[in-house]
Amino acid sequence: MTIGNNLSFDVLSDGSVVLTLGEACVQMTAKRAHRELTLALIEGRAAGAAPEVLVDTLERFLSTTDFAGLRAEHPELAGGSGCRVRLYRHADGIVRWEVVGSK
Repeated sequence: MTIGNNLSFDVLSDGSVVLTLGEACVQMTAKRAHRELTLALIEGRAAGAAPEVLVDTLERFLSTTDFAGLRAEHPELAGGSGCRVRLYRHADGIVRWEVVGSK
């Protein structure tokens, strides 16, 4: 997908979204990625791998995740760790996540 530079996420060839956590937690980074992607759609800058599906993936992640519990169980998702988190849709339609490395 082509949108621009300096984004909080990357899109992999399988259609999953990889969030790059900096100082912000996974929730704030997902919100930022959602805003960036939505703005790119509105401005006509989103080209490639079904941007509407990516927006929906982020929306589902944001609306169905217990972020307080997630941060408590996985401190690396609380921010400041520089880790990368992959969001993907499982065959059952549920958005799942996994840590895929660090910056």
